[in-house]
Amino acid sequence: MFNPLINRISLLTRILIIFIVAWTTHAAAQGLLNSVEFKGNRAFSARTLGEFSDLKVGQTFRPEMAEAAADKVLQRLAEEGYFFARVDSLKLTWAGDSSRVSLLIHLTEGGRLILSNLTIAGDSTRREDYFPLSRSGRPLSPEDLEQDMWDLLRFHEELGHPFARLDIDALRLSGDSLAAQARVTPGPSAAIASVRIEGLKHTQPRILARETRLVPGEPYNPRRIERAQLRLRRLPYIEEVSEPALAPLGSDRYDLWFTAKEARANSFDVVMGYQPGSAGQKSQVTGLLDLTFQNLFGTGRKARVHWERLSESRMAMELFYEEPWLLGLPLSLWGNFRQEILDTLYLNRYFSAGSNYAVTDLLMLGGSVFQEEVLPDSMGKVLGYYQSKSLGGALEVSYDVRDSEDNPTRGWYYRSSASAADKEYEADAPQTSFGVRRYEADIDWSKRLWGRQILNLQMHGRLLQTGERPIPQPDLYRLGGSRTLRGYREDQFLGSTIGWAAIEYRLWVDKSSRVYAFFNVGYWERETQAADSSFVTQSSWPWGYGLGFRQGTRLGIIGFDFALGEGDRLSTAKVHFRLINRF
Repeated sequence: MFNPLINRISLLTRILIIFIVAWTTHAAAQGLLNSVEFKGNRAFSARTLGEFSDLKVGQTFRPEMAEAAADKVLQRLAEEGYFFARVDSLKLTWAGDSSRVSLLIHLTEGGRLILSNLTIAGDSTRREDYFPLSRSGRPLSPEDLEQDMWDLLRFHEELGHPFARLDIDALRLSGDSLAAQARVTPGPSAAIASVRIEGLKHTQPRILARETRLVPGEPYNPRRIERAQLRLRRLPYIEEVSEPALAPLGSDRYDLWFTAKEARANSFDVVMGYQPGSAGQKSQVTGLLDLTFQNLFGTGRKARVHWERLSESRMAMELFYEEPWLLGLPLSLWGNFRQEILDTLYLNRYFSAGSNYAVTDLLMLGGSVFQEEVLPDSMGKVLGYYQSKSLGGALEVSYDVRDSEDNPTRGWYYRSSASAADKEYEADAPQTSFGVRRYEADIDWSKRLWGRQILNLQMHGRLLQTGERPIPQPDLYRLGGSRTLRGYREDQFLGSTIGWAAIEYRLWVDKSSRVYAFFNVGYWERETQAADSSFVTQSSWPWGYGLGFRQGTRLGIIGFDFALGEGDRLSTAKVHFRLINRF
């Protein structure tokens, strides 16, 4: 009755002995790498060869890693042109307790392979600016030779031959010299008959075709096609664009095909803010609603409806519409209306219209005309506000090389504008008329530090120049809040000169999500009139800091900012919640 039990114990004992022996053998066959030495090297230092081997002193080492390291060294030497290099021997020296091991590699580098001659048959065209990296009588570099071949094919493509081929006819090795002979077959020329876009559900194909700026009948040119692909990818309502394909129509005419995937270009943006009360002020809840259409009815037209409650007594509304591609040119025409109400003080109405011209894919020039009216309420007249009207114009330039507008990882954006207007008051006002000049500039720069770590820097400036003293409140710039200086109430500061800058350290999660810490600082300056009618210049440098995140969800992009200003405590921190829903 004890035999089955004895047999089981015997089996378990054998398994344990086998495991102990295997573990002991495995432990004895590995140790820490003490050193890597090379013998026979002349052109390369031991340190460089060590980098080629990918071995590091102090790492766990097994005997089979020696041959793998030798193969890597030979591969890297071949890339450097030393095709005749060989490893003569590998020697492992173990410490007495087998805890450490030293590796000695004996090698012969040999000489570099010399390119004695390179001939290309079938190439009847020559470029004056073509300077091949590979030249006869110099050591052969496989990377340089490959680049030369691609440059030659590219040259024929730019001449309108997209099907050009290059074949290696012969390679002749003589000692340490190599003679190479290749043949170019240009293939037929090609002209673009039309641009076709497939995969669209909402956007009209002709809308995307015109965005490529390719003209039917023009010769095939890879540079223009690459730029066309880039233009499509930068459209706000396009998420992905395939590599181009050519479909033959006969007589060297081809249709150019792209497959595009549309993005959710329309958005519903909601921002809620909570500003705790301090110094006798009540707590306030601010809000913003922004409905944006980037591709209205699939035509590329843009529209926007904006409403915001900046404080208990201040609200604003804005309407915007843009018509693209007037007269078949990358020229758009837009109109804008904005109305701002400051309870019991004044009503501010702003009308503007203008056009933008896309000089390049990155550079935009714009011009506009505008009219601004200030209509004071009864209380506003008591406080010295009078009805006024301003007529003027503005010029704007912008340049954008960011890889993404919403959540960039690299690149920068620049915008600046200058405007001039004549401001006239109503007849019974003590003021007459004044010239008003405004200058604005914005910069946004992002750089990938490593991995998903992104550094973002933003700088903004506004300057108002006028002969009117003091400058009335409706004309002044406003600073503070979620869109300018975080950590402060919305429009807490007023100034004829304002500026703000922010630095953010971001953890990039995906194209719509990030986590970040920020520090921002602002500046404001304005002139006020004292009781003795003298004018006093006031200014300050408020600063703030905080944490935030943007997270893409099925509901939309959720954003949260927790910001503190100078002297704030946790109980007086400013909180901003944001929801962007794309549809």
